[in-house]
Order: sequence, then structure tokens, then C-alpha cells
Amino acid sequence: MPFRVGPPAAWVKPLPIPPDSGPTPAGEEETSVSRLLMEKQVRVSGHSREDYLHSARKVLAPQGIDTVTDIQLRFDPTYQKLTVHGIWRIRDGHREDLFQPSEARVIQQETELQNRLYNGTLSVVPFLRDVRVGDTVEVAYSIEGANSVFGGRFSDVVGVGQPFPVVHLAYRLLWPEGRSLYVRDFAAPGLSRSEAILGGEREILLERRHVPAVRSEDHVPGWQPVYPWIQLSEYKDWNDVARWASGLFQVPTRSKAMEQEVRRLAKEPTPEARFLAALRFVQDEVRYLGIEMGPNSHQPHPPDEVLQRRFGDCKDKSLLLVVLLKGLGIDAQPALVNTDFTQLLDGWRPTATAFNHAIVHATVAGRELWVDPTSTLERGGLDSYEPPSYGRALIVAPGTTALSVIPAPTLTEPSFFVDETYVAMDRAGTATLDVVTTRTGASANAMRRALASTALSEVSRYYFNFYAKKDAKISVAKPMTVDDDTVKNVLVLHEHYRIEDFWTSDGGRQFGAHALRNFLAEPSYSHRAFPLEVEHPVFARHRITLKAGELPPVRTEHEAVDGPAFRFEADTRANGKTLLLDYRYRSTADSVPPERIAEHVKAVRATEEQRGYYVQLASRGAGRRASPVPSGEAGAILLGVLATCLVLWFVIAQGGPLELWRKGRAWGRRRAFARKFDADHQGDSAWSAIPITGPQELLSTLGRLRCACGATSEAPQDSLRHEAVVLGERHLTLVQWQCPTCARARRAYFEDKGSRAA
Repeated sequence: MPFRVGPPAAWVKPLPIPPDSGPTPAGEEETSVSRLLMEKQVRVSGHSREDYLHSARKVLAPQGIDTVTDIQLRFDPTYQKLTVHGIWRIRDGHREDLFQPSEARVIQQETELQNRLYNGTLSVVPFLRDVRVGDTVEVAYSIEGANSVFGGRFSDVVGVGQPFPVVHLAYRLLWPEGRSLYVRDFAAPGLSRSEAILGGEREILLERRHVPAVRSEDHVPGWQPVYPWIQLSEYKDWNDVARWASGLFQVPTRSKAMEQEVRRLAKEPTPEARFLAALRFVQDEVRYLGIEMGPNSHQPHPPDEVLQRRFGDCKDKSLLLVVLLKGLGIDAQPALVNTDFTQLLDGWRPTATAFNHAIVHATVAGRELWVDPTSTLERGGLDSYEPPSYGRALIVAPGTTALSVIPAPTLTEPSFFVDETYVAMDRAGTATLDVVTTRTGASANAMRRALASTALSEVSRYYFNFYAKKDAKISVAKPMTVDDDTVKNVLVLHEHYRIEDFWTSDGGRQFGAHALRNFLAEPSYSHRAFPLEVEHPVFARHRITLKAGELPPVRTEHEAVDGPAFRFEADTRANGKTLLLDYRYRSTADSVPPERIAEHVKAVRATEEQRGYYVQLASRGAGRRASPVPSGEAGAILLGVLATCLVLWFVIAQGGPLELWRKGRAWGRRRAFARKFDADHQGDSAWSAIPITGPQELLSTLGRLRCACGATSEAPQDSLRHEAVVLGERHLTLVQWQCPTCARARRAYFEDKGSRAA
């Protein structure tokens, strides 16, 4: 059995379980589980370390039973020993140990298997019987041992805030007296700290009581701490960490196989070509797979071993690339980064556990480069190379004294450009759509990786179905093609479609910049305590060209919207029978602070008016030329005579004046009824929109509109569906509802004369 059962060590002082949750602040009500106690006690002695963990959770509802009984005690058997002290059920004041060692299962549950990382961690999974609502489940166990890769140096992170309320949260550390320790507090209000000397050991106690839940939000930047926490570290400064890492990333003497690979790469004509050849070899021909057991959680495997087996994790691939580059005479060093925290590391205490990824820093022909050996299918030259967006790095070299800043990429041209061309020369005929999507830089690399793992036919099917959501009668005119310029790192997709019923029955069609939609989405939480992350840097463009046999008058316009983290521009113009809509989005910051969220949302909503354009062709009967009219006095007399004759003829043909009057009344009645179905009746079409001055007038006008059944009864407001329509310079609202009397579907167009045209 890989674990043992027994009491905790003598140095442990278990805390009592709070009798109840105590006063509950407003908004902190628990529904299924009450976390009564969460405590951790740590003792450091020499190079060894022992952790005691103790918790108690009370079941408040049936849904909470699964939560409190889902227990997994994880440990690394390569350097840790697990001792289970007990798992107790407390019911009606009676405490009973439910842990049965013979019934527990030990499983190797690789939690990072989906990332192709294997660490050998084991989990002890107990199966608890008879847990009910009202029971409290108490768990206590200890883990002894420290990873030798740290050389006996200590660091720890203490979470003193959770996404749920905790009645009592505590951390106790026994630390050798006279040994340096650095502590940093990250936003932990109400934290009490006490220290004492106990028999040559320094006792540090951190506690919080009645800890409120931390409510997270969507799209919080990784560098923004959400949960309060305490950092403890024995490392004095970043040079201390760099010297530790330098001992792990030793560059060994090159083997025969390594020398052979260096000679192969050295055949490239220039330092830049040799650098790119080495980088692409490690990226594309050494697959990503990590065996991170014990010391190899932080120490890379020997480069010769990685070269021979052709796989490795970020550490392995980085050190292999450094060895190859040094063999080619290129200065290079491994660098440690944190892919989530980025610039948050500026406020950290130096520690070896601050990093979760390794990359390479190199200097080629006087140019500083940061490259990620785990990124595949990167193409292009060094002139267009974009550094990874990790923000901060610790160069692994004995002389490093501080974190280095990885410069953020800058985009002077769109890296994502969707160019749609519609040709609809015949109003009733089939239209064509050609789409050219151009990607450069990181966007091209990402698409290249997608195409490497997904058949082009499947990508084509996905894109086709995207357009089919709008046009049901769309078909593929030609298969999708790809042009990949790996020298310039420009990847272009070509799509070709045919569209039937391109125009609506009344000759209208809506166009929109759908390629920019994801960049201009509103956050789920607009009242925020944390910043809103914005994808950065982004420079995207969507251009729409419409070539039609007829177009309504088009006004040349330029619109711009500036938000706290982006700039959006829209251009509209026409050249003969060609309409051009050009939209551009560019990020200007990587986040929006909470105090500017309202401004950001307002700016996003302002772009909605600019991201679309509605084209309405003239009605089929419009545009007829009148016959030429004779000029001069003779012409006027002639026209008068002809008109009089026509009137007399018409009256006689209708049976005389009396009969004509009767027919006129009947026609008036028929016309009054027919107007109920006339598309040109006021409000029934976009061209005859009802003018209003605001929402209240819209609702009152709806109540006066008569249905074909003759009813004017008002429809319930919750049944009304509103849709914004842009018609040239006009800003319209289409309202659709159901007549409450005859259930006939109804609709009406309104034009708000007080609103600016989109």
C-alpha cells in the first residue's frame, strides 16, 4: 500500500471545527455546502518539509453530498509520503471515522494528460458510506517530502480567499530560527498575522475568519490577482533564482549525433537561415511530450536523449535548441516565463515556482529574439517575427539579476483581412460571392496549424455553413484553395459561392462586418471589480464590395469610434454601380480598467450602428420616363383640348355623371380595404416608414394601426420584436408582432427622426 494510516506528527496543532457558519453576510448564503474549516500547517527542517492538511465541510442539501464525498488525496510517490489521519463523519455531535484503507483505491490520474504531460502523481480515493444532509465531513492527512530539484529551498503560496465563503481559514508555518524568509501579501483584507518562537523554531500563523466568497468575472487578465493570497519565499532576489536555474540547464559537451545535426544545419548560407533551420527543426520535428516526474518537473532531460527520442516538453526543447544554436555560433540562453501572470511577476517575491514555461532568448546578427520552441509551423523571416506575448522572462544565466521585458508585438498592417466581393448584376438572377481571407504573422501560423490537423474539405464545409446561415440557397461554385507563402508568412484562403434569392422580395439586403464581431463583443459582466481583458495586439479588416446592376444613391461617409482599448473605423462609398464598405478594428490596450467599463460598452454599442449597411433597391415600377411635353402656347392649347375630349369620353363610357359618381364611391370603399394589404401603405415598407420622435410615440402609434381584420387592439409589449434597419442615411426600426384578434403576423417600419443615421 503506497500510503500509511496514523496520527499526525507531534508538532501539529489541529484547529477545532467551528460549531456553525456564524453570521452570514448579505449575498453570501450557501446552498448545498458550508465550508467550516480549511487549514494547512507546514514544518520546514533542513531540506525536508512536511504538510498537514485539515478541512471540514457540512452538507446543507442533497446536491452537496457529492461535493463533500468527492475526496482525492494526491501525492508524488517519487519524493512524497502520504499519511492519512482519518476521514470522519460528524452527525448529531457524534464523530465516527469512515475511512476504510482496504476499500480505498489508489489511481494514477494524470491531470495534464490532455496537454501530453505525465507527472506520475497518485491519488488515494476513499469511498464513504452513509453521508446525509446535516452531516459534517472532516478530512485530515499529511504529506512528507520535498522535491530535490529545489535543493532544499522553500517557497509556498497560501490562498486566503476562495470562490465560496469559509468560516475559518488558517495557515501555520514552523520555520528554522535564523533562516531568511520573505513574505508578501496580495490583497488579503482582514488577515491576522502572529509570530512566536517555539524551541528554536519560528512560528508564523496567518488566519481569516468568516471569509467572504470572491466572485470572479469573465475575461479577467491573467496578471490581475482575483483571489487574495500570501507568498512565502526563501529566495533573496532574482539572481538567486537564475543561479538555481543555471544549474539545471547545463549545456553538455555535444555528442556525435548532436555534432552531426549541427553540421547539417551549418550548411545554411547565413546566420539567419541557420537560426531558422534550427528553430524549425526543434519546433516541427521534435514533438511535444513531457515526462515530468520528480526532479524533471523543472529540470530538462539531457539534450542528446531528447534528440534521440525526438520528443520533449518545453524545458527539453528549449535546452536542445540552445545547444544547437551554440554549436552554430549563435548566442542563446533558455528563459523562464509565466504564460498567465506576465507583468504580475514584477510584484512577486523572487521564487523558483513563479514560472510554468520555458522559451529561448537569442541574439542573431545583432538582433534580440524571443522564440518558443513548442510553437509549430511558424514561418517567415526574422524581419516579421513576432515575440510571444509572455511579458516577462528570467534569462537562465548566472549573471541575470532581474526579469527581462519581452517586447509586445506591434502591428502596422492588418494581420487578419476578410475581403468579400458580391456580384449581383441581375436583380432576379443568381449572385456570386468570392471571399479572400488573408492572414499574416501569428494569425497565419495559427491557421497553418489548423490546416495541418484538419482536412481542407472540412474547413471548407465549416466556412460554407457559416454563410448558409444567412443564405439558405447558397452553393459552392469552386472548391476552397489555399495559397501559403512561407517566406513572407502570408496565408490566403479563397472561397467561391453562388447565391440564389440574393435580394429579398422587396429588393433589400443587409451587409455586415461579421469578421470583427468577436473583437467587439460586450462583456458578460459590465459592473465589474476587475479589469476586462482585451485581445491585444489585434489589427483586423473586413471589406465588402457589391457590384450590382442597380444601386440606390450612396453617400460617401467615414465613421470612427474610439473606446478605451480599441479604435473602429468604417468607410462607405460608391463608384458607379459598385458599393464599397470598408471596416477596420485595431486594439490599443490589453485591458479596460473597471472604472472605464461603461465607456467601453458604450463604444462597442456605438460600433453596432456602423458595422452594417442595408441596401434597398428601387421598386420595380419606379424610374419610368414621362412622354415629352410640347412647348409653347400652341402646345398648351392642344393639350387642353385633348384633355377635355378624354374627360368627356370617359364620362360617357361610364354611363353618365350619376353612374360615374356611384362607381367612384364603390371604388373608394374597395381601395380603403385594399390599402390594408398594400405594401406601400405607410409603415408597411422601409420606404414608407412612419415618422416618430421616440419610443413612446412608437408604442402609441402601434395601438392605432388597423389590421386587415379591422381590429386596432394593442398587442402586448412582450410580444413585440424590434429589429434595427439601416437604409442609406436612414435609421429605421422594424417592429413585428401578432394581431391579438385574428393572430395574423404583422409588421411596421418606423423612422426615429431624432436619431442619427447609421
